Amino acid sequence: MSALRKVLVIGSGLGGLTLAQSLRGGGIDVAVFERDASPWDRPQGYRLHLDDDAVNAAREVLPGHLVALFEATSQFTEPFTTILKTDLSVVRRLPAHDDHGDVWPGRENRVHANVDRATLRQILMSGLDDVIHFGKELVRYEDTPDGVTAYFGDGTTAHGDVLVGADGIRSAVRARRAPHLTTVDAGITALYGRLPLNAARSRVPAEALQDIFAIASDDRKVFLGLGSVRFPTAPARAAADHSPGTAVRDQDDYVVCVVGGRHQFFPATGDLSGERLRDLAARTVADWPGLAADLIRQGDAESFFPVRMYTSVPGTLDAPTNVTLLGDAVHAMTPTLGRGANLAMRDATLLGRTLRTVAAGDRELDEALHHYERDMTAYGFSVVRQAARIGEQRMAQNPLPE
Repeated sequence: MSALRKVLVIGSGLGGLTLAQSLRGGGIDVAVFERDASPWDRPQGYRLHLDDDAVNAAREVLPGHLVALFEATSQFTEPFTTILKTDLSVVRRLPAHDDHGDVWPGRENRVHANVDRATLRQILMSGLDDVIHFGKELVRYEDTPDGVTAYFGDGTTAHGDVLVGADGIRSAVRARRAPHLTTVDAGITALYGRLPLNAARSRVPAEALQDIFAIASDDRKVFLGLGSVRFPTAPARAAADHSPGTAVRDQDDYVVCVVGGRHQFFPATGDLSGERLRDLAARTVADWPGLAADLIRQGDAESFFPVRMYTSVPGTLDAPTNVTLLGDAVHAMTPTLGRGANLAMRDATLLGRTLRTVAAGDRELDEALHHYERDMTAYGFSVVRQAARIGEQRMAQNPLPE
């Protein structure tokens, strides 16, 4: 019979926090280690698209009062992507294609929500104050006869029965657990910013603010993406009143704005201020007819930041150990399908289920992790390939290596 007393999670992103909530809910001792000094050290994006995987993961792992808060701060959208012309008129609405297998039996299917990433992260962190340790950069880990020991840059260590790499695309855990799994430059730079909802409402069609996402592109495959985030204030505040210890910051409704394309159109973005990034984004679409450039100039200058896109190269994991991976640490992808956060939360929920069966003595750890890793890599790398194919078509993404 396997003993499972403590799980170490490296990384406090959405996947790591979802796993921590699942394990805490199952009575398993868990500790989360985050290299950043606080949750707000780095810009990590704004609006997220959540599909069945993430929505049902949140409903499964969170206690009832936090589920209510999650739903009250989510904008449940129409199940379409809006395709726009460069003058921002509607070409067509593409229905979302959902294929989540039997992961969520008996739960709602084909649900889509736009959420604010920071708000979702706050909700997932709720109740975990004694679990999350900031300022802990993993240096290495070592297998021991009775588990695994993690070593951190500040000289401290932690010991557990299982270590999980939820530490993103530059995963220090993956570098040792699976050094053959690599990432490559996708060839794309994107500039992210926030627009006031009212400014967008007067300049874009209604469908663009009701659907999951709206996107326009030109002959260069330079694209403009828009996705709204609306907070139903009264329900959110009522839910927060019934969520003791949960502080969700007040937010104004907004629209995320993403302007991107091949690196050549966005040189030296790392040295530019938010205001200059906003101006670069507007200049990049200045030749488009209509209001695209003017719309971008309505954005909050301080909100703009650049992202250079990378993608994982599909591969396999070798025989399971007491160290495993989830989310971008193993199958990072470009955002063409809007699936990254969804897969991380799906992985975390399935891994949480798996480890809970081990803790209950129903399965051996090696067997349980073998099945988790087999399913996770098969599904995850399938989506990586799909995202790359769509990325090649829509934004001239570099093809994956053979």
